[in-house]
Amino acid sequence: MDEKKNSENWLDAGLQALAQTGPEGLRIMSIAKQLGVTKGSFYWHFKDLEAYRQALIEHWELRHTRDAIECVESLGGDAATKLCYWLTGAAASDLALARAIRSWALTHRGVQEVQTRVDQQRIDYLISLLRNLGWADAEARTLGRWSYWAFVGYSTLTGPPVTEKEIGLILSVLMPHKLST
Repeated sequence: MDEKKNSENWLDAGLQALAQTGPEGLRIMSIAKQLGVTKGSFYWHFKDLEAYRQALIEHWELRHTRDAIECVESLGGDAATKLCYWLTGAAASDLALARAIRSWALTHRGVQEVQTRVDQQRIDYLISLLRNLGWADAEARTLGRWSYWAFVGYSTLTGPPVTEKEIGLILSVLMPHKLST
């Protein structure tokens, strides 16, 4: 086994720990144990725990927002198809991690700044898709924010996962052909 691992291994393990136990789970020794390495491996990649936490939240932003948007864009299709990919992906995402990060943002200014930036990036992406679907700017902004707020609310609750049929209904509400009827 690679004693040092790499920084991405540490960051992925940190996101897993965060999802499972919240920010209290971000302990060097417990993550080192999970990775099967020594504490020295941590210091090979990170100055201290605060530097790790900052790298962790930035890693989350990259993987769960920027990379997610790039993935949807790379799949191609029209705006309706991309919106379907986005909603399906969001519904299938790790909601425990989303809840843990949003909770952590309530007590940690750096996390709050990244969470705010992520929220805006996601809303902006939804707005752009809705504009491309034919919604006027004001309506696209309203629907983009409303859709995202609904998802944030959904992500904080426990319950059954969103079904394909429910995603279809949500998409039908967001399609602009409803404007002409």
